[in-house]
Amino acid sequence: MTLTTVKDAAAARRVAMATAKERGVRWVRLAFVDVLGVQKSISIPATGLEDAFDGKVTFDGGSIDGFVRGEEVDMILRPDPTTFTVLPWVEEGQVEARILCDIAMPDGTPFEGCSRTTLKRVLEDAGDVLGRVAAALEVEYYLFELAPDGSPTTRTTDAGSYFDFSSSDRGQEARLDTSAALEAMGIPISSAHHEHGAGQHELDLAAAGVLTIADRLLTVRNVVRRVAQRRGLHATFMPKPLEASAGSGLHVYFALGDVDEAVRLHAIAGLLDHAPGFTAVCNPTVNSYKRLVAAWDAPVYTVWSHRSANALVRVPPSFGDEPPLLEVRSPDPCCNPYLALAVLVEALADGIRARSLPGDPFTGSTYELSERFRAEHGIRMLPKSLRQAIAALDDDLVIRSALGDHIYHAFRDAKLAEYESYRRAVHPWEREAYLRTF
Repeated sequence: MTLTTVKDAAAARRVAMATAKERGVRWVRLAFVDVLGVQKSISIPATGLEDAFDGKVTFDGGSIDGFVRGEEVDMILRPDPTTFTVLPWVEEGQVEARILCDIAMPDGTPFEGCSRTTLKRVLEDAGDVLGRVAAALEVEYYLFELAPDGSPTTRTTDAGSYFDFSSSDRGQEARLDTSAALEAMGIPISSAHHEHGAGQHELDLAAAGVLTIADRLLTVRNVVRRVAQRRGLHATFMPKPLEASAGSGLHVYFALGDVDEAVRLHAIAGLLDHAPGFTAVCNPTVNSYKRLVAAWDAPVYTVWSHRSANALVRVPPSFGDEPPLLEVRSPDPCCNPYLALAVLVEALADGIRARSLPGDPFTGSTYELSERFRAEHGIRMLPKSLRQAIAALDDDLVIRSALGDHIYHAFRDAKLAEYESYRRAVHPWEREAYLRTF
């Protein structure tokens, strides 16, 4: 029995504490994320795990992006015992474990700026129309070499493409090490392979509950980086690190279960209707929009298809008696996994409640759609910049309600500041284009 199969919180707590003792755990890392999805943690001795479960570990929320800036507030970490896992490496002879936490206010009430709690709320609210929705992920990333001083470069360790294999490739070795480490942590990998770009890799996470899959993505990003570092490489989930190579996406598959075909169509329509609004959350950096261009099978229009690799939503063929999956192809892997899944679930649920219809599936490359065709069929273009994406988020009250007022404003403020910093920066392309000419 694994911790993720333990339904009773008290039982999971006992299993976690027993496992820590049996495995000789010295330190436990209490992990959580800020509003941008960056993992933070506090390490405590394993002897303090029981106190942590009792809500006795606090931290200053005023020092975390998107929390309570300008004030010193002792927020409470609420460890989820089902997420307890022993890390698959030993540092200086000391065994360490990690557990994911929700965040509560000093009076014990849930903190409205907690991303993980936000996803839980959205799933609970959507339960009347979605039931037991599950999700799976395809996670893409690049592995680059390090410079002699240890800083990351954009030099790759291979010249491979889709599904290439080389026994002497350090990237291949790192990917296999990563897969083994994740399996040891209880995260099943359905497949792992080389992706399109040189140095680009993909890990496919097996289907699980939506909250579980969000937890797993957070873990995957940290394990990929850690294993790469131990192999003398740098791992990045940056959406578009190389101009002339494929960007890295995060393809999200939803399993709605055995529902009527009409319900599935309503869900697809919800995704298409709210795609501009959820793009800022699912593609949260200025670099994200260098990937969302008409190349490398990246989606740019609100189109669905059974076969097109560059459609926003794809419904691939199902096998046997399994119901079809809904694949959302626009998100990228640097998103906050809890918020990204929250807005996607909200879009699914809203489409079902509104009984929206997505129109006929598209066949062929969506890049060839004319402006007239798009206008006649109500097909919209995804935002072309982070600034446009924030404006679309502002206009989508359904997606904003999924985030809640606190996270919406905190996220919006942070991203507008990021875009303004980018807008003011003078980039190498500008110097190359203008410095001599003018």
